[in-house]
Amino acid sequence: MIDWRMTPAEELRHLNRLIRQFDSVFKSTRDPLQRDRVTRELRQLKTYKDKLVSFHEIDPRELEDPGEQDELEEQPYLKMAMAAGGEKESPASKVSAEDYQDREVYQLALYLAFFEGEFLALLSETRLKLDFKHSLERDSFYHRFENLRRLLGDLREDTSRMGDYLGQKHEEEMRMRSFKKSRNLIMESDKFFRNLQSFSGGLSEDIGASGSVCLNPRDLLRFERMGGRRHLEGLSVEKALAGLAEFSSEVTRFLKVPQIESQES
Repeated sequence: MIDWRMTPAEELRHLNRLIRQFDSVFKSTRDPLQRDRVTRELRQLKTYKDKLVSFHEIDPRELEDPGEQDELEEQPYLKMAMAAGGEKESPASKVSAEDYQDREVYQLALYLAFFEGEFLALLSETRLKLDFKHSLERDSFYHRFENLRRLLGDLREDTSRMGDYLGQKHEEEMRMRSFKKSRNLIMESDKFFRNLQSFSGGLSEDIGASGSVCLNPRDLLRFERMGGRRHLEGLSVEKALAGLAEFSSEVTRFLKVPQIESQES
């Protein structure tokens, strides 16, 4: 379960982990655009870290992270999303760690941006042709995704104002309000990606059983060049659906929302 209310020490520990992750991405790519973007992110993270430290006295023992490991090894899509930030055509290029107070929300923003840039276009009637019932379900994901973008944008606005409250009497009030909004975003995102995993996984099973729900499983996906490089370019609809299910599964594992809580909300 994610620890929703971070103390300054926990926030600093999260910043340190983010800095290590970006260092890992910087060392693993030779793309000059990606390296430039990662350099900017690292500079912003370190600037915010210095500001946080200047306002709070933090015991160095609270910053120990005995479970430190390369988390990105188990989150390949998150690593791709971080790398995609160096591509100016990608929605991920607009996601900055500086825009979010919470590391998990920032990484969720990267997942959402990667979904928008790679998988959202798959859920169109021209690329994913389905029977009438499943077409309605496919189209519903567009509206739900727009709601997630709205919730994320609201959180980003909160973060833009947080700097004015650091060290002030209303800082805790602002953090609590942001915490509640973060929790709502996490819960809605978990429902969205669990439903998406079930939807894409069900289509894959139907295709494997030679069903008739998907009308174009063998079609190859093509995208306009102006949209930049695409992970799904040249893949069949069938393989793209399998990739979407895999991606959705990774996001829900990352969110770690207990299903009892998810069902009750």
